[in-house]
Amino acid sequence: MKKTVLNVKGMKCSGCSNTIEEAVKACAGVLSVKAEHQQGIVEIEYEEGAVDLGAIRKVIAEKGFTPA
Repeated sequence: MKKTVLNVKGMKCSGCSNTIEEAVKACAGVLSVKAEHQQGIVEIEYEEGAVDLGAIRKVIAEKGFTPA
């Protein structure tokens, strides 16, 4: 299990956080997600080797947000 924190621009409310959490949780290998719109971060816990962080960034971008 591995944890990472991504900076994400464009989150303005709890609805934005929920949108990101739901999208990232749908990725295979993701164990947990917590998006904090006030801090502009997304904490992700995942199985190393089972998911690609590039794919997670892409999912976030497809929802209209900018992952760093």
